[in-house]
Amino acid sequence: MWVLVVYDISENDKRNKVAKELQRLGLSRIQRSAFVGDLDPQRYKDLVRICEKLVNGKEDILHIIPLGLRDWERRVVISGDSVGREAVPLL
Repeated sequence: MWVLVVYDISENDKRNKVAKELQRLGLSRIQRSAFVGDLDPQRYKDLVRICEKLVNGKEDILHIIPLGLRDWERRVVISGDSVGREAVPLL
């Protein structure tokens, strides 16, 4: 299952721990506070468990958004650099 994880965490140490754990689980960073990847069901459960432990406090928030493969393939990526502009066609 494809998963998108986005977060807003104010504390640097906690934010760095979350990023390291997401990378350890096999997710790739697509923005400073956004990761994506394809996880099997067990890794998905691990992701939820780890994030519940790390993200606490009223000011922190983390979203785990499951995506179907079709959803991911239909994304549009636009970069400010015209050379890096990529558009994935909608089907």
